[in-house]
Amino acid sequence: MTETTTLSPLVSIIVPVYNVEHYIKRCVDSLRGQTLQNIEIILVDDGSKDNSGRLCDEFAQQDPRIHVIHKQNAGQGLARNDGLNIAKGRYVLFIDSDDFIEPDTCEKLSDRMEQEEADLCSFGYQIETPQGELFYRAQLKEQCYENEAIRKRFVLHFFGDSADDEEMRGVSACMTMFRRSVIETGKIHFRSEREYFSEDTIFNLDFCLLAKKAVIDPGCYYHYCQNEASFSHAYRPDRFHLTEVLANVLKEYAGRYGIEKETQERIRRMVWVSLMECVKQEVRRIGEVPRKTVKKQIESYCGSELVKDAVNGLDAGKFGTAQRIFLWAVKGQRTEAVILLAWLRNRKGL
Repeated sequence: MTETTTLSPLVSIIVPVYNVEHYIKRCVDSLRGQTLQNIEIILVDDGSKDNSGRLCDEFAQQDPRIHVIHKQNAGQGLARNDGLNIAKGRYVLFIDSDDFIEPDTCEKLSDRMEQEEADLCSFGYQIETPQGELFYRAQLKEQCYENEAIRKRFVLHFFGDSADDEEMRGVSACMTMFRRSVIETGKIHFRSEREYFSEDTIFNLDFCLLAKKAVIDPGCYYHYCQNEASFSHAYRPDRFHLTEVLANVLKEYAGRYGIEKETQERIRRMVWVSLMECVKQEVRRIGEVPRKTVKKQIESYCGSELVKDAVNGLDAGKFGTAQRIFLWAVKGQRTEAVILLAWLRNRKGL
């Protein structure tokens, strides 16, 4: 175990905290238990209404490496920015407060960053159910990208999945360790998730424009924990609008990277996946609002130019049977069939 030093921390770990009193201790314990002791832990209480803020203060009293920021609620992305403003580490790691990491995460990743002189290091993760059971494990292949290879190949998955992808790399900023000097030099920051879907994607794309070397570590260090809130299905009336915004932003970045052709299918698949979520959330409202209201909203989604471009450009042969049927229904403006298929997917928890 690396001894604590009085030098500047090697790694700054930034954790936005909001109403997670039942999970925050597990997260912080995993950070305090890191084999690399030369770290700082920045807990940003984003206006929690439960005991999360008080717990953060208690943790800070127990460990001098912990710093706490209390602020009015503004969302996860802006909370991370507040953490970045006071971070002192050479490297930065972002953790969500209801998740946790392996004990050797900081040591292994910072060692890899030092050895490779890398600007970022992505790594594997696993998704766990509320009962603590393994749902999915993403263990990545060890790889290295430099300069233009970062901007032509490494960044592709940030634009969406492809049917040809061999592995599912996470787009979350939590699945990467970053060199802080690149963030500072480029004045890179998180956008508000209230204005953008996947503010992590935009942060990653901004960072990769400046990165000179990116590595992928095969270790599976991050535990993404689904909790009951993950299944709350809260209705977001702006979901489709934010999808349109994200699609336009991704097209803009594709142009900046010079990879418009390589990302076209990925963006269309992103739109398709988001459309299904939009339709499913509308169908859940049947009974709360008139069915005709739901039908009209779904018709507006399926009839949009964004969706038309996506469904007409996607290759149905690369989808499974259920998705091909869904695609057929959307493409043909068969709204009743779309509603039925979404209802079935909701019922099965898909």
